[in-house]
Amino acid sequence: MEGKTRIVRVAAAQIAIGGEIEANVRAISEAMRQSADRGAMLVVFPETAITGYSPDLGRGRPPEDWPAVQAALDRIQELAERLRLGVVVGSEAWEEGGWVNRLYAFSEEGALLGYYDKVHLTRADRLYYRPGQKYVVVPFRGIRLGLQICYDARFPEGYRALLDQGVEVVAQGFYGAGTGTWKVPVLEAHLRSRAAENGCFVVAANVAGPLQIVVSQIVDPLGLMLARANQDWPEIIVADLALERIQESEVRADFLNTYRCGIEE
Repeated sequence: MEGKTRIVRVAAAQIAIGGEIEANVRAISEAMRQSADRGAMLVVFPETAITGYSPDLGRGRPPEDWPAVQAALDRIQELAERLRLGVVVGSEAWEEGGWVNRLYAFSEEGALLGYYDKVHLTRADRLYYRPGQKYVVVPFRGIRLGLQICYDARFPEGYRALLDQGVEVVAQGFYGAGTGTWKVPVLEAHLRSRAAENGCFVVAANVAGPLQIVVSQIVDPLGLMLARANQDWPEIIVADLALERIQESEVRADFLNTYRCGIEE
């Protein structure tokens, strides 16, 4: 951020992801370096970027894979600290006897700020993951950063729950590819609506195809596009978020001050 203008440069990394953890970590690490070189303070990665997405792979991971996932997370934390870069990255995580679909947030010091487990699971998700039970906002460099994953974008209630916690920027990881390209304009409309109806920035990162159902994009609190990736192409997009823009959202102010509790008697 710069002085009173409260500007934060963010990146969304549209990268290829597979089922091999080592290859995924190499791709994540390279994208982190490129993001830092471009002056980003925070980079957002796709859903399950570390592990790959079990519904797409057609197989679940055995619990014996969890130590390798933890080692990969450690490497990303260490690199975040070296680059002085905040990171939001998706991974499958083993907890209480089952896998969850998780989004981790790390500070520029490599510290774990928090994590979010996907609440809204698709039918395919439910074959592999347990649903999350809460919506999460974490502090990042004076910003209220919310976390959402893929199908969550279809449900405005999740974003409203984040707004109740004062969210300013939402990091949204996707793994959406392989079929259903008709969804590209629909999901773009969802993301722009979620931003506009809550007066927050949205930084969305999807896997780089093939046949993406949504492209990576960065949207401002009025629902205007700040940056948009190309379809089915590995790419890092960057935008400067002027956080004062949040105050220009009439919807946000009305919801928080007038309509927060629903219809008034």
